[in-house]
Amino acid sequence: MRNDIYFDPMTVEWVMAHCDIARLGVQDGDSVYVVPVHFGYELDEHQHFHLYFHGNAAGQRASLMQANPHIGVEMETDYQLLPALQDSAFSARFRSVIGKGVVKELTDAADKVHALTVMMHHYVARMPHPLTEAMVEQVHVWRVDLDEVSCKVKNPDHDWQMILKQLGHALETTDAVTASSQKSAADENQE
Repeated sequence: MRNDIYFDPMTVEWVMAHCDIARLGVQDGDSVYVVPVHFGYELDEHQHFHLYFHGNAAGQRASLMQANPHIGVEMETDYQLLPALQDSAFSARFRSVIGKGVVKELTDAADKVHALTVMMHHYVARMPHPLTEAMVEQVHVWRVDLDEVSCKVKNPDHDWQMILKQLGHALETTDAVTASSQKSAADENQE
C-alpha cells in the first residue's frame, strides 16, 4: 500500500480543513460533469463526513444530482512544484482529499441554517450575525454523506511531517525529488 494515502478521519479532517474549494463529480450519462463549490463539512459521532454546499436549483448540476445522487468529491491545497536536478525528476508537494457518497437536497429550514452555518465557519471564525430560518428560505442547500474518503499528503515538508507523526503515522522522510536525484547521482557514478 502507498505510504502517502491516509484513511483515518483525523488526518482527512486535517487536510480538509485547509481546502478552500471542493470539486463535485456528478454523473452525466456516460460522462462526468465536474463543478467547483464552496463547502463546509462536519464529522459525526460515527466518524462519517458530511459535506455541505449551496447553489442554484435550476442549474445543470442540480438536475444531474437529482437524476443520480451518487457523486465524487475532490479537493486539494498547498500545491508546490518541486524541481529536481533532472527535468524528468520533477515532483510536487500537496495535500488532497478524494471521496464519494450520496447527495441530497436539504429542505428543512433548521437543517439549512445548520448547513450554511457550518459552511460559513469553514471560511470565517466568527459570523457577525447568526443565520435565521427566514434568511435561508430561498437558498438551496445540499448535503453529501461520504461513504468513502481518503487523503493524500505528497512529499510532506517538515511541518507536515511533524503533524502526521502527532496523528500517529510513521513516515519515510525522503521525498520523490530527493530520491530521484539520489538515483540519478548513483546512476552517473556507475557509468
